[in-house]
Amino acid sequence: MQKLPIFTVIALSVVLLVGCGNEVTNIKDDNPTEAKMESNSNVDSVTSTESEGTTTTENVSEETENSDDIWTYYNDATWSDDFNGVVTTIEKVVVSDKAPKDGDTEDLTASAVGIKMNIENTTDKIFTTYPDQAELITSTGEQVDANMWLSDNLGGEIEEGVIKEGNVIWFLDRGNAEDIEWVKIKWYITEGDGFGSNDQREEYSVKLQLK
Repeated sequence: MQKLPIFTVIALSVVLLVGCGNEVTNIKDDNPTEAKMESNSNVDSVTSTESEGTTTTENVSEETENSDDIWTYYNDATWSDDFNGVVTTIEKVVVSDKAPKDGDTEDLTASAVGIKMNIENTTDKIFTTYPDQAELITSTGEQVDANMWLSDNLGGEIEEGVIKEGNVIWFLDRGNAEDIEWVKIKWYITEGDGFGSNDQREEYSVKLQLK
């Protein structure tokens, strides 16, 4: 029997772990746990004051209808912006202190934050954005980058008419995701590939209140 090179075995193991982790960290579309929205948030360019939603939470349950679902949902912690015809929407925010640690679905002791995002290019031009590499800041003092293994592939060039939808996941260093009162998410979008001298660029800094 032919033996596989060690690096091939390692690569296959990583793929299997990521696949299992994605199943556990998948954000459901419908869930009864919601935050109460008092007003919508908006965002301006990086030179302006950052946006802040005023979402408050009343009787948010940490349990869900599906016992296998690790997330607490804030369905009304939403945001949307139109940058020159590219509409980017954050549909919900989720938190969990039962996420798979280091991709191990048998060790659900890690803390994580996630968002469900939709990006639609309504123009005939190309744009570039990397929300799947976004930075997360939390009210509990965390500042972390997105987990690119478990996040969906939302980044790169967005061709004309393209719609991308998926999840972005962050793992926390100090835990206590359920204690988070607000999150701030930072990334950018640019016309073309971003290297043109006349390409317009938007730096997003979106703050959403959870509690």
